[in-house]
Amino acid sequence: MIDAATETRLLAALRGGDRRAHDLALGELHVATARPLFQLCLRITCAVADADDAVQETFVDVLRGLPAFRGEALLTTWLFRIAIRAATRVRNRRNARRHAADDLATLPADDDPVAQAADREHAARLLAAIDQLPAAQRTVVGLAAIEGLPHAEIAAVLGIPVGTVGSRLHEARDRLRVLLAQGRADGAGDGR
Repeated sequence: MIDAATETRLLAALRGGDRRAHDLALGELHVATARPLFQLCLRITCAVADADDAVQETFVDVLRGLPAFRGEALLTTWLFRIAIRAATRVRNRRNARRHAADDLATLPADDDPVAQAADREHAARLLAAIDQLPAAQRTVVGLAAIEGLPHAEIAAVLGIPVGTVGSRLHEARDRLRVLLAQGRADGAGDGR
């Protein structure tokens, strides 16, 4: 996503007094991280509109929290932590669950309408199944799906042991297999 030298440069520009450099660095950070943050937020909220809201809230929170950022973690690790909290807040604010398969921006373009319908149906079933997972499992699934984050990095983002990441991911995958096999991924779960 962002290499260490770029993170250092961006952080210096974001904290510096030059407003133009700050704005350019913020734009570069947004371009480099918006898609993976969106994918993470989508895995947590299971709704495209909610994921968009969560990404926007993430960047607002980043601007507010930047003066207090101590740099003990990577800038991207800090962003993922903020995104998880923002997505959780957005999800918790929503009373009604939304499963908008037609809004899925992550589906590949295909000229075959039958293939498109099958892809949409599969994506909708998968999102509905993910939506039924407990929040801790949804979060780990989301982080693992983003550019294949390794367990150690997921552990750093969440502040949990690496073994816990592995067990949550294993439990989530097992639960998803069961939900998809049973055809119960219809949004009727408790979504804890």
